[in-house]
Amino acid sequence: MGWFTKIFVFAIIAGVGLLVYFGYREPKVTISPVSFKAQSLSTWNITVPIVEIVNVDTVSWKEMPRISYRSNGISLHGVHRGWFKTKDGNKIWLSIKRGVTPLIRIIEKNGNTYYINRTNTKETLDFYEILTGFIDNKE
Repeated sequence: MGWFTKIFVFAIIAGVGLLVYFGYREPKVTISPVSFKAQSLSTWNITVPIVEIVNVDTVSWKEMPRISYRSNGISLHGVHRGWFKTKDGNKIWLSIKRGVTPLIRIIEKNGNTYYINRTNTKETLDFYEILTGFIDNKE
């Protein structure tokens, strides 16, 4: 194997490793009176204006829509991040870890739906309380 081939193979392996590392990490979440933001890999970042949110609730895993395929995301060891298509053809954004309940479902006026949970149940419920506080106080 030549030196160019070795460098190419190393670059591919390093790239996949970085994708897995950053995809598996929980996104940085920012909530303000203006927006809810989740930042991970740039292709999976979202910004949802608070005024556009029509519903925030918690759901169980049984209420989660069935996923048909990943359109731009990653699924690894029970962690799902990015954009997915449901069996009924809807596009949803996920940042969820299997086994952590509840899931927070955020729905925008335009129908965009986001599901998120945090590392554990307490962090998920704390996040839910903060987000609903901003939703309840919007004009």
